Amino acid sequence: MKQLLIYKENGEFVIERVNDHFALSYERQDSFKRRYTTENGFVEGLRSYQPIIKEYDVIVEKELKLIVKNLFGAELLS
Repeated sequence: MKQLLIYKENGEFVIERVNDHFALSYERQDSFKRRYTTENGFVEGLRSYQPIIKEYDVIVEKELKLIVKNLFGAELLS
């Protein structure tokens, strides 16, 4: 399943998308990481996932859960 990792690293907000792809005899993961220096930019980045967020297994760092919950609802967070 595709994953969306949401966390802070070195003072920046990070949204990392990990897509699993199965090849003939091995598993390959493609990843895309986007960094944001401001909370506003981070929230805008998260909003771009609203139409497709249910396609992802969302893993959120504890300190960012409230932001994600406010955007996507509590049912998204496990």
